[in-house]
Amino acid sequence: MSVSPKTPDAGGIAELRRSYETADCFAREIAEFRADIAIPAYNELRYAGYHLLQALNDDGKIVDEEQLRRAKNHCERAMYEAAEAGIISALDSIRAFRQDYKDIVVGHVVPGYADKLVLAKKAQDLLARGRAGRSSATGQVSEYMNTFQELRTALDKLEVSRDDLNAKITAEAREMRRFALQLALTVLGIVVTAVIGILTVLTAT
Repeated sequence: MSVSPKTPDAGGIAELRRSYETADCFAREIAEFRADIAIPAYNELRYAGYHLLQALNDDGKIVDEEQLRRAKNHCERAMYEAAEAGIISALDSIRAFRQDYKDIVVGHVVPGYADKLVLAKKAQDLLARGRAGRSSATGQVSEYMNTFQELRTALDKLEVSRDDLNAKITAEAREMRRFALQLALTVLGIVVTAVIGILTVLTAT
């Protein structure tokens, strides 16, 4: 609701500035991870700027406290949107990684692989709880941001292990072909020996 113009409250404006800068920085981090998923967060920041302008008059004095509150809420929502999108995208990438290497024991190459999967499961549970009760995003923002950063670190370690894992797949395929060839030669030798034995018997009779 509108109020008589007054000098902006230093604490309120400073708090809004901190929220905006934190949200903007985190949105950039998400954009570096995957550009398209940061769009909703940037939209929220745009709304925050709009409400801030509505809260102030041309002299920079507050004329609407409610608009100032909405601006801060949009900053918090930007952090929430960015973190949630980042978590979902990171989980998708981890699922893709597991599918790519489902036929080998990844833990033999990637230290702490099981811990990374546990982290992904906890992130899934966090998202499920958030969807079930989104009455307030404020209390979830920090947890969501921390979870994304932990997932990104885990995913980075998985991605850099792809060369070693691909080399392992190639080595195992080569070993399988060698085993198959040896088995085929062994079977062939047995068959040839049996045929020679049969022919020897037939010739003798």
